[in-house]
Amino acid sequence: MADVLSGSQKTEAEETIIDESHVSQLMGMKQDKITRCSKCRTKTTTDNLLLLCNLVYPEQSTLKQKVTFPEILCSSLCPEQVTPAWCEKCKKYQPTTQSRRLRSLPYTLSLNAGMDNQADISFWNTQMHMIMEEAEGGTADTTAKAKVDTVHQQTPPQGQKACRYGGSCNRADCKFWHKGQELLKEPALDVGDKLAKIDKSWVPFELTLHLASDGTVHSSNDVPKLEFIESQTYLLYAVCCNVIDPVNPDTTNLVSCVKVGPTYHARVGSAVSQWYIFNDFTINPIPPQEAVWFNLKWKIPCVLCFTAQKMSASIGEFRYKNPITEEVFSEDKSLLQKAGGKRITFTPLKHEEIPKKGDLIAIDAEFVTLNQEEAELRSDGKVSTVKAAHMSVARITCVRGQGRLEGVPFIDDYISTQEQVVDYLTKFSGIKPGDLDANFSSKHLTTLKSTYQKLRFIADCGAIFIGHGLKNDFRVINLVVSTTQVIDTLHLFHLPHHRYVSLKFLAWFFLKSKIQGATHDSIEDAVTSLRLYRKYLEFKKENSVGENLTKMYEVGKEINWKVPE
Repeated sequence: MADVLSGSQKTEAEETIIDESHVSQLMGMKQDKITRCSKCRTKTTTDNLLLLCNLVYPEQSTLKQKVTFPEILCSSLCPEQVTPAWCEKCKKYQPTTQSRRLRSLPYTLSLNAGMDNQADISFWNTQMHMIMEEAEGGTADTTAKAKVDTVHQQTPPQGQKACRYGGSCNRADCKFWHKGQELLKEPALDVGDKLAKIDKSWVPFELTLHLASDGTVHSSNDVPKLEFIESQTYLLYAVCCNVIDPVNPDTTNLVSCVKVGPTYHARVGSAVSQWYIFNDFTINPIPPQEAVWFNLKWKIPCVLCFTAQKMSASIGEFRYKNPITEEVFSEDKSLLQKAGGKRITFTPLKHEEIPKKGDLIAIDAEFVTLNQEEAELRSDGKVSTVKAAHMSVARITCVRGQGRLEGVPFIDDYISTQEQVVDYLTKFSGIKPGDLDANFSSKHLTTLKSTYQKLRFIADCGAIFIGHGLKNDFRVINLVVSTTQVIDTLHLFHLPHHRYVSLKFLAWFFLKSKIQGATHDSIEDAVTSLRLYRKYLEFKKENSVGENLTKMYEVGKEINWKVPE
């Protein structure tokens, strides 16, 4: 990422946007770009906003001494270079000295490690070698040396058995130990692997930067004749690396190591900071040293992120503004081709009924099958699933959970699909052929996007969903809802180490009503879930939840969990 909005090009409106942007507040480095003509000495200064710093390494041919990471960072934040540029005074291209000076230190440092050429990799590798040589100079691993010098072993190593045929064994692939067998020497470790073993790295977990009055940045505060106007201590919190396939070097994969703060671990019972590696869908905890361990043959650093240890009070609170507004309910339109053909089965929300935080919303969804499950019969007689069935949401119903119209649906959408339905599952879904076709349907037919936006608005506003078996419903709908916003009657009416009970049986036992006769109806199921929740609150008030659940399980076992006809 290069400079953002040069000062000579910024408008007043754009400058206001930059000043108010949360990204610029956290990551932006305001700086002066100074251009000086080498011929006429004309000096031009423009202001820039830098969001990413590209690390600049010295030429390998001229470098003979050790350079620390903070020193490279300071020189990269305030680089100086000579390049041809147009001079307005000379009216021609002249050699021009360009330099940058910071006005303030950022709260987040995003560093591009480069490493896209052999020179950068060579420099990084040289610095790691210097750290390794410095560490080896102070310690001598005599045990390892003795192990390498020993060529033959007279007794079997610990954990390995001697071959019973001894020297008479003529099997080339014998896995047992033989007298006089040569020890296998350990392969030579890469310098990055060696540094990981001794817990050292060129990249520090913590560094401190000082901003001088002349705009230069320094990693040490003992620089003479300089007045520091700002100092900031940074902590490493994320590293992105490019992993190269050793078999096929053209195949690469980006992985990231992120330090997750104590806020997350406080929710799982351990308020500690922990490093994790993110590799596509795989997330695993790792030791901190693995984040700064690099084997440049196959693991190359790309981006390093540091965050300030102390944040300024001037950083405003981040206020999330939901891009989905209540207008999604008023913009609801049917896809039916024939006018007046739809049958409205719900009462739309009025303005005063728009869901708010804590409001109860009963929900139920019905599905159809797009692809049947594929299974095979194994040699042991068991059936193995080769490909799971592909389900698609066909109907979504939401019912008011309180107020004068409690129990009245305000969403009852049938979802149009362009894919071929192989099974409407009519007995379980109530969906019939033609219900999802805009040419023949008499239902309120909409797109999945339209209905999804309404559900997303309800979830984001903090409303609470009530239903039966909502985990599967939300998974197929592809809707993520916080567990604090879900009340599932499947779990409310369940005793540990017992089977889960169907909505039909719960309605018969606790509400004395029979549902799901010939087919399922999502409005009926949603209302039943709401009534069951009200019944649960009654039991809880009477402190009789366990007693009533025990009775239900006793009756269920007697009648084999089948509702009497």
